Amino acid sequence: MIYELRLYSVAPGRMDDVHERFARHLPVLFERHGVRLVGRWHALAGPDAPRFVYLIAYRDYAEREAVWSAFYQDADWWRIRAETNAGHEMVERHDLFFLKPNAAWPPAADAQAPVGGLHELVQQQIAPGQNARANAFLKDVQLPLLREAGAQVLGVFDMAAGAGMQKVVQLIAWPDAATWHAGRRMIDAHEGLRAALKAQRESAAGPVFERAEVNLLEPGAQ
Repeated sequence: MIYELRLYSVAPGRMDDVHERFARHLPVLFERHGVRLVGRWHALAGPDAPRFVYLIAYRDYAEREAVWSAFYQDADWWRIRAETNAGHEMVERHDLFFLKPNAAWPPAADAQAPVGGLHELVQQQIAPGQNARANAFLKDVQLPLLREAGAQVLGVFDMAAGAGMQKVVQLIAWPDAATWHAGRRMIDAHEGLRAALKAQRESAAGPVFERAEVNLLEPGAQ
């Protein structure tokens, strides 16, 4: 499987209009043309927020091309687009990224229904040549800590194409803002994490991760 992550910069005052387009108008078109929508969100905080975020799944790149070729030839799409834009483009800019599942993420470990109120989209830059160490750190330290803190790991992906390809992308769900806040404080103070990061800094290879870009997301109704 491959995944396409889309981040839309939305015109002021039009976020509800974008969600309405996705909730009321696009499900029929998506079903007609085989677009598998994994989820959609409103980015409340983070770089370029507010943004509309959604994730699509495909078997492969060939299916992706076939799906969107059929979609863009559908006259209903162009009618819906014109009607919902109402004379002014809702989306001012879009960023597209192609993702593939990361080896450190076993989906079966997080197979329950997605939990509620606050999600995170985390893009972590991997230090050059440190992919194997990064995956081991995710599997052994970071993902178990997130689950211990009350989070559900919705997905962990490698960036296959897009700006800054040497990245791991995580989608994380928290039951509510209070759990997110307490969980993040617990993780930051965790002695095991601090020891693992110190060992990385002191090793000849150095830390496995560099900067991180975080968006806080409000999930849209599916």
